[in-house]
Amino acid sequence: MKFLGSKTIETERLILHKTEETDLKKLWSILLLEEVSKYYLTAKINTDWEKEKIWQMKKLQKASNLDTFIWTIELKDSKDVIGQISLHPTDKDNIMDIGWFLDPSFHKKGYAYEAALNVLKYMFLECDLEKIETCVCKKNPNSYHLMEKLGFERQDTTRMIKYTLLDTEEECFNYDLTKEDFIKKKEG
Repeated sequence: MKFLGSKTIETERLILHKTEETDLKKLWSILLLEEVSKYYLTAKINTDWEKEKIWQMKKLQKASNLDTFIWTIELKDSKDVIGQISLHPTDKDNIMDIGWFLDPSFHKKGYAYEAALNVLKYMFLECDLEKIETCVCKKNPNSYHLMEKLGFERQDTTRMIKYTLLDTEEECFNYDLTKEDFIKKKEG
């Protein structure tokens, strides 16, 4: 795999750029929304910005590293920050996990698909990533339908995940997408 970092990706309607300090408070405010954070894995979220800012600044220090893949999703025309998409290493070589979140007022407009598709192109075609493995809560059909639209294959196994803001573990579908399958589906 080539570690090229969070290079700016421009799509028809979006600009995906490495997360910057000016994005942090807006991204935090989106994550505070229960509809967003309910099925998003993250560290404990502070409701006090001054406390949260310490954690966010630590994460930001890694944003320019070439082995870090975290983008802020911004509308091209208005420059509004609407969410974030990221990939994180798994415990297997050349395999990563993917996740994203969007402000709910921008759901069902194709922005998550547009952002994720272009990040997948970058990761598979430019960074030479071999595979992405991830999971999605069974109670979150919008997310797993999007995974399937992107070409991810649902596996026969599930796993139990404790999401940050939920009290119980939730059953999740396991998904994966290989570079080879992504290229075949893109060409087909």
